[in-house]
Formats: sequence, structure tokens, C-alpha cells
Amino acid sequence: MNNSLMASGSSLLEQRAAAACASISDLPVSLRDLWNPWKCPVKFLPYLAWAFSVDRWEETWSETEKRQAVSDAFWIHQRKGTVAAVRRVIETLGYSMTLQEWWEVADPAGTFRLEIDLNDIGITEPMIKELERIIGDAKPVSRHISQMTLSANIYGAAFTGAAIVDGEIITVYPPGYEPDCNVYYDASADYGGGYVYSGSEN
Repeated sequence: MNNSLMASGSSLLEQRAAAACASISDLPVSLRDLWNPWKCPVKFLPYLAWAFSVDRWEETWSETEKRQAVSDAFWIHQRKGTVAAVRRVIETLGYSMTLQEWWEVADPAGTFRLEIDLNDIGITEPMIKELERIIGDAKPVSRHISQMTLSANIYGAAFTGAAIVDGEIITVYPPGYEPDCNVYYDASADYGGGYVYSGSEN
């Protein structure tokens, strides 16, 4: 018995497409769960991310990270153009930030400064470009970054040392010899064995 609803004059391609799409009705997932970031099957998460306009998506993320990105998307889109949105997208990378508006630091109007603490995570050149991109998506369109500082705290053991060298120069003369104290020479010797004297006669 043929259960197809396609017209008898349908092309072979149309019939096969209808047969392939018919399996969708057999999916054991309710429509409500498909739109829930925490209940949607993993294989459908990329499509849900597209539907929710997720700004940043990595296939290498864990399942939890993907679900969190989709879950945060609506919150971020509600607050785009605010400091809260900029802070949220930076914190998703594991960093923290301090933001100063132009009137706080006497910069040109419509600008702001960002200081981003890398929190021992580190950063690469591709990540800097990605950071600039997601900040550009979250910040107000009328605002521009005048300065972005990346800061990191480095911890480790440091070793220092010091030494004191003390000595005396003693001149020994034969018995009965009295040196002439009226003549004084400063002398230096080079590796060639020659001697160069400099000084003055008192």
C-alpha cells in the first residue's frame, strides 16, 4: 500500500525527497524540547544556535559549553550595546575586564578604554582578533575603543645572589730600604706583556 501523499505525476526526485522527509515525523523529540537549549539533542544544537543568532560558535566546544552559548544568546541580544553585554562576552572566554568611558579619562568623546585580565589563561594572536570581533558585536555602535590593554600576572620563583670580595695590597721591602715617596705611578698591564704607566711626579 502506498502511503505517499504526492501526486501520481510527481517526479522521481520529488517522491524520493518526500520519502526522506517523512522520517522527520518519527523523531522522538517534542517541538518544545527542540527549542530548549538544555533539552535539545546535541546533533541539533548548531541549528538552534543559528536560530538564536549565537555570535560565537566553536565545534570543538564541549556539549555543556555549546548549550551555555545558546542559552546566553537571548540575554546578550537583549543587552547589546551595554557594558553588561561587553562584560558577558569577555567572561565567556575566561577573562575579566575593567571599562572606563571617555568622560572618566578625558579621552575623545564616544570612546572607551578596556583593560582585560587574562587570568592565567593566556592568549594568542587569533584569540586577540576573535576578542576584538565579539567586543565589536556587543559594544554600542556609536562607541569606539581608544585603548585595549591585556594584562597578566606572572608568578614564579626568583633567585638572587650577592658576594663581597675584600683584599689588601702589601709591599715588602728589604731591610734598610726606604722607598722614594715623591714619585707615584698608576700602572696597568695588557695581555701582551707590555706595561703602560700613567701618572705624575709629585
